[in-house]
Amino acid sequence: MKFVPKVIWLIVGLVWLNTNSSVVLAQHHAEHDPDTLSNKKMFGKILNSGHFEFHLRSFFMYTGNEPGLLDYSTWGTGAGLGYFSPRWKGLGIGFSGFFVFRHFENNITILDPETGLRNRYELTLYDVHHPENNHDMDRLEEFFLSYEKEKFFAWIGRHHIESPLLNASDNRMRPNLFSGVSGSYRPGNWKLTGTWITHLISRGSLEWVPVEESVGFYSTGRNPTGSDEIYTHHLHSKGIGILGVEYQDERLNLKSWNYLAEGMFAISFAEATTKIPLGVNHKAIFGVQGFYQSAVGDGGNPEPEKAYILPGEKTFGVGLRSGILWDNNQLTVNYLGISDQGRFLFPREWGREQFFVSMQRERFEGLGGVHAFNLMYEKTIHDQLKVAIGAGHASTPKLENVKLNKYGLPHYYHFTGLIDYKFDGFFKGLDLQLLVAHKGENTDQDLPREYVINRVNMTNVSLILDYRF
Repeated sequence: MKFVPKVIWLIVGLVWLNTNSSVVLAQHHAEHDPDTLSNKKMFGKILNSGHFEFHLRSFFMYTGNEPGLLDYSTWGTGAGLGYFSPRWKGLGIGFSGFFVFRHFENNITILDPETGLRNRYELTLYDVHHPENNHDMDRLEEFFLSYEKEKFFAWIGRHHIESPLLNASDNRMRPNLFSGVSGSYRPGNWKLTGTWITHLISRGSLEWVPVEESVGFYSTGRNPTGSDEIYTHHLHSKGIGILGVEYQDERLNLKSWNYLAEGMFAISFAEATTKIPLGVNHKAIFGVQGFYQSAVGDGGNPEPEKAYILPGEKTFGVGLRSGILWDNNQLTVNYLGISDQGRFLFPREWGREQFFVSMQRERFEGLGGVHAFNLMYEKTIHDQLKVAIGAGHASTPKLENVKLNKYGLPHYYHFTGLIDYKFDGFFKGLDLQLLVAHKGENTDQDLPREYVINRVNMTNVSLILDYRF
């Protein structure tokens, strides 16, 4: 029994308490207050009509680097259980937990002998703070009180959030989750959202931490001041404020999201997409994105070499999309340009940017002076099988330009292929995905090996099985 994850015992205990407390308490007071028994039964009946969610996830990942550098692989399985109550006078509660076991790993806990660098992709399936941990990986995830009435919804506690920059980034074993308070209002085709976040738990982590401690346990890249200092454990921030405004109808989709990382930076993101009918079952797709970012205060620390963003640093970017949609097919051409005035910065621990050109297994965070293009095709068959392929190219600043190339990423080609099959019938709720991503260098330079491993000339393969009911 001692090997059963603590979080599962917590959930089981709460469920038992829920189903038995009303009867026990009612029996204790029945002789003195006849109404108590009725009320307790009613309260227990309300809670018992809530629903449970079970989630099983199995994840195999392999990364192959060029000869002479380490290759990596691992397989892990996890399971979780959540309870979500029905609403009483608009109020509801929810909580969930998840545990993970690592069945095997190859090289992910050791440094590459030639470059001295650690694993990039596979380790974030588990616990980056304790790489050797492979059996006691459980965490309490959602735990919130919510209220819903007509067009208004609010929650306080630990919950999930989806937005263009701060989000679950749910392409590992577990997603990002956030703690704070949030409210949204839906008048007609509009949705307004306001959120304040004080703590979060990132994918690849088992620990809920304050916002200021959440930045920097992934790679911190190179310091633009030329110092060897890093900002991990040196930042000061009271939290993250978010304001979102969205509009959607059959043809037009508008988004405006504003983020304030108190004491660090502010960023505004906007997007507009439209679908214009061209005839029977054919539509043209057009889209534009833009963002503007600037430092706030001292960038997180009065010492520039320990700040997340340099004081006064700012930048902007523009994204474009054009394509065609027919039957269950979509083909798009996409572009992203980021100004060379400064770097686009948004902590990787907080989410994954959703630019038109974004592809699995690479990001644009940490870059300025970028031009990226890609071609993406998606096809859905009978709402069960989805096939998606993408091919792109990104031009990045020179490797020695630490002020615009935080992680030392060279020009690269990027190819991805995804097959996603959702089962029906007896196996309804089962989802099987195969993702293959390849990145190749596109430069005349002789790249130092530390700028090759897990960046270019590599292939990443993921096989993911999800089962929910």
